[in-house]
Amino acid sequence: MGVIRFRVEGIFNSFRMPFFRTYHKSFLAPPKTTIIGMLNNIMGKSEEFYYSLLNEDKIKVSVVIDSIKGKAKDLWAYKTFESKSDMHGRSVIRRDKLFNAKYTVYLMINDKSLSEEIYNCLVCPKAVPSLGLDDELVKIYDVESDLKVDINDSYVINSVFMDKGYEYKAMVDDLEADVEMPTSNIVPLKYIIDSSKDFRVARKSMDEYKQVEYINCCIELKEVESFVCENNKIVFY
Repeated sequence: MGVIRFRVEGIFNSFRMPFFRTYHKSFLAPPKTTIIGMLNNIMGKSEEFYYSLLNEDKIKVSVVIDSIKGKAKDLWAYKTFESKSDMHGRSVIRRDKLFNAKYTVYLMINDKSLSEEIYNCLVCPKAVPSLGLDDELVKIYDVESDLKVDINDSYVINSVFMDKGYEYKAMVDDLEADVEMPTSNIVPLKYIIDSSKDFRVARKSMDEYKQVEYINCCIELKEVESFVCENNKIVFY
């Protein structure tokens, strides 16, 4: 079984948790919906194609948080309207920002032609890559395809995973490192789309699970199939 691996980093990025409104709290790692969105963008595909990639499980992803150099907050002002023509006022939202976050992303794709197209667009994107908003640009590098993965017999992983009621425990090897212990927050893996309406408006979250993420520690997780690829022990979702 072969996978595509690429690394990605940005200067300031934010991955908004969907259930926070007035305060845009950020995940530590980009959710699957965000990664598929970036792939769809650099391939130059339509929004409808994005939902087909996501909802038909054509791509499984795994994310390892390599490092985050710091965290910050900014204030985002936006106009509010009572109607399409009447401006009501201005509101301000506080947003989390991750400084110089670096990730290793693995893609498991069963469709060979789709895999080749995605690999080519990771090497030579058709649009400027971003994770999230248009101004949250990222650099894609170290792209490799057909990497070998083996079954992980140790049950110890260092990738983000979806918690579906599993039992797990965290382990820290380097006590001098900047450690983020596991945190979990709900994120959708798919969207239900009403094809009779506009794609941007008529969608509902589906397959919501808790995304568990951490930095500079490992997780023992015995209830999920995991793999070894390069120096990482990963779970796909």
